[in-house]
Amino acid sequence: MNNDFNPALQTEPAESLGHTSSSLNVSNRLESSRPFLVILCSVLLLSFGSKLYEIILPLMMYDITHSSVAMSSMKTAELLPNFFFALFIGVLVDRVDKKRWVLWMIGLQALLLIGFVLFFRSGTHVLPLYYTIGFLLMTFNYGYFNAQTSLTKLTVPTHRLTSANAKLSFAETLVGIMGPALSAMILLLPDISDGLLITAGCYGLCMLLFTRLRLEEKHADGGTRPSLAKAFTEGWTAFKSNTPLWMMTVFVIFLNCSSTVVNTTVIFFAKDELKLSSSGLAVVLSAAGVGGLAASLFMGKMRLRLGLGKLYAASILISGAGYLLLFLTDGLPVFLIALFLTGLGSTVHSVCVYSFRQEQTPAPLMGRIAGITGTLFRVGMPIAVYASGWIIAWYGSAVVFLGCAVWNLVVLLVLLRTRLRGLQ
Repeated sequence: MNNDFNPALQTEPAESLGHTSSSLNVSNRLESSRPFLVILCSVLLLSFGSKLYEIILPLMMYDITHSSVAMSSMKTAELLPNFFFALFIGVLVDRVDKKRWVLWMIGLQALLLIGFVLFFRSGTHVLPLYYTIGFLLMTFNYGYFNAQTSLTKLTVPTHRLTSANAKLSFAETLVGIMGPALSAMILLLPDISDGLLITAGCYGLCMLLFTRLRLEEKHADGGTRPSLAKAFTEGWTAFKSNTPLWMMTVFVIFLNCSSTVVNTTVIFFAKDELKLSSSGLAVVLSAAGVGGLAASLFMGKMRLRLGLGKLYAASILISGAGYLLLFLTDGLPVFLIALFLTGLGSTVHSVCVYSFRQEQTPAPLMGRIAGITGTLFRVGMPIAVYASGWIIAWYGSAVVFLGCAVWNLVVLLVLLRTRLRGLQ
């Protein structure tokens, strides 16, 4: 039934096969691939530093202003780069030396963090300045992430991308589970801003790691480079012509709405209805991280057994089951199981999407496709989150959880009627 639809055979036939063969001659296992190990260790360090940053910055803003509005404004400033610069950054990443780009992105973040600490300790509490620093931090952070996606594509054989993304997800999730311990460690620091210096130190170690990265990157020979507008048009044309990829992107847009709404509502539900303390909430939320770790461990084998299409459908079903359990939650045990399922489903979903995007995209277009899809992935999230706030105020959290479960079920039924279900 699906013999006429095999996306793995539709993209970069000559270049991809040549690259895969070359990569296999160098290494048949990711664990012995030095370039991938550099990326993996860097992700671990950057995730650790970013987790510290996520915990510390709101606390510092609260110490300065004692205002929830200031804290939310900082969060808004951090979200804006994904909407304004993702496409532009994607075009740039495809035009530059990716190793040098990554070093600049990490180094600039470290310098901004040090600058933030200096302003904080000197008593220079100018909020627009802090918002600007937060905005630039996330801009450079996205610049790194986009390049990391391209580097993974360049250093890992196509048939091992699922396993590679699962390992990267495992590293990020492992750090996420450590959140409560990191929170406790930060509260023990003599000065809370010391945590940002630790983050800057982690970024410095990442820079040292990336100086050891050896990368054979192909660049176009001769001629002048196309303009930024033409380069973006090339990426957009490639995206539109890749039917499986844009179909997957449409599903991600809808599924990201439900997952973002649930992630936001869970915190309110735990605090307002389950009456959990902040420290208790941090520990309980680790259940989602455990689910993510479990997913990361079996992703490679499950992809081989089920194929990507069925695995992607399973991720939607698992997440929907988690949302339904949140609706039925009457105590902590059910809440923990629900969080485990949402973490499991979310990680399977993310690894499937990122792996498929890398498999479907030629290396020279990776930055642009990552920028285009990354922007589209988030297009519905602000509206969904804003609407959910009013729904919670009018009807309560349970209605949101039930609505998201039904939403996932509808999306799943539509997916099963498309060719995506047959992806291998």
